[in-house]
Amino acid sequence: MVFFLYGNDTLRSLRKLKEITEKYRSKYKSGFNLLKTEANEEGFEKLKDRIETISMFSEKKLIIIEDLLSANRMIQEKFQKYLKEKNIFKAEDISVIFFERKSPDKRLKMFKELFKNSFKKQEFSELSTIKVKSFIDEEIEKIGGKIEPLAVENLVIFFGNDLWQIENEIQKLVTFKSGEIITQKDVEELCVSNIDLNIFETIEAIAKKDKKKALKLISNHLEKGENEIRILSMINYQFRNLIKIRNLMDENKNFYQIQKISKLHPFVVKKTLPIARDFSIQELKNIYGKILETDFALKTGKVEPRLGIEMFIAEI
Repeated sequence: MVFFLYGNDTLRSLRKLKEITEKYRSKYKSGFNLLKTEANEEGFEKLKDRIETISMFSEKKLIIIEDLLSANRMIQEKFQKYLKEKNIFKAEDISVIFFERKSPDKRLKMFKELFKNSFKKQEFSELSTIKVKSFIDEEIEKIGGKIEPLAVENLVIFFGNDLWQIENEIQKLVTFKSGEIITQKDVEELCVSNIDLNIFETIEAIAKKDKKKALKLISNHLEKGENEIRILSMINYQFRNLIKIRNLMDENKNFYQIQKISKLHPFVVKKTLPIARDFSIQELKNIYGKILETDFALKTGKVEPRLGIEMFIAEI
């Protein structure tokens, strides 16, 4: 029996690998017939030795081969030839898990072989924004926590689809709240954001109504792999901060007072203050209203995401 697990979302793929391995261990407790090896010359020799050694126990063998599709062509062909010779795809006394930490080139001969012949194959692509929100809700519930929707929104804004980071932050937040509901304020106070620092330059271009530069910077974000809904979420988050800071500026608060009252990270306050000076509070509220309209249009499918963001920039 052959399993094929692959994709960039290693948190979920490793969880699946652990699930299969633990199921095997619960059935075959000795562990003598479990092998985990990398796709290289040394790993090939270990693979041969384990397959060809007659077990002293009446146990099924489980072999985990890591990152075969990232290995060089010679290694791939060596493994492929041997596995075919031993008829591994139809063997009843051996299970093999091919585990890939990245999304492999699907044109590779070895990929096609694994995809075609595996008993079970599963791709772990990076989650969309909506699925990340579902992931957060499920993880919080699993460990007995509670969270409000705006806090979920902020976690996605702060960390995108970095599930490893999100998992760490969830553990920290649930522990800190001890059964109480995690709020948006908790996320802002306890979590250090992974927001792309270039977002401040994008916000500044929008603020100065430099549409040409803003569109170019949005294009740069997309080229780096950000999706449109996350980009708009970051813009939304920063304009909320602008409104907070502009209000406090209008009350003649200084930097330290603004940072203390807003509960924002000092770096965020420092980067946001110069931008806030270029707006009146009413201008910020008008733009924020347009952001919410655009966000609704994107999430309900009324407009294609990239076009929606470009239209928002054109209208400010």
